[in-house]
Amino acid sequence: MPDQRALGDTAADGRCLGTFDGTLREASAPLECGGRSRATGSGRSTRSARSTRRVPLRAVLTYRDVVAFLVRNRARAPEAAAGAVLRQREGPVFLVQTFFLDQEGVPLRDTGTPPAPVWVCRARRLDGELRAAFGDKDLIIFGQEAPSC
Repeated sequence: MPDQRALGDTAADGRCLGTFDGTLREASAPLECGGRSRATGSGRSTRSARSTRRVPLRAVLTYRDVVAFLVRNRARAPEAAAGAVLRQREGPVFLVQTFFLDQEGVPLRDTGTPPAPVWVCRARRLDGELRAAFGDKDLIIFGQEAPSC
């Protein structure tokens, strides 16, 4: 099993979580969840229909699913220092984003060309192993060390 650590216990971890939250809020804002755009509150997004992705809904998201994504896609992100998974409550479902981080803890989707792989999905529930890994935090960092802020 990869080394993992949930952030949020120290002041530095709190700053990291705030940085991730701000960066990923921007990434998830245009996503259509449940058929409605969060940006407009209507069935139409502020982006064109072609550029807006519909986020798939899964009955159960497992720890194994998250780790498998990171392992399968690691070669496509050679500059990655760690992997991360962020959960956000979206009404009755979770919006879960799995992505890679650079040495400074910045999501690679913001730094690389071509962009590093990112997996976004919605899940009605998380399996016991993934819930336990999150604990009372919403971010898990997979890697040798958590990034320093």
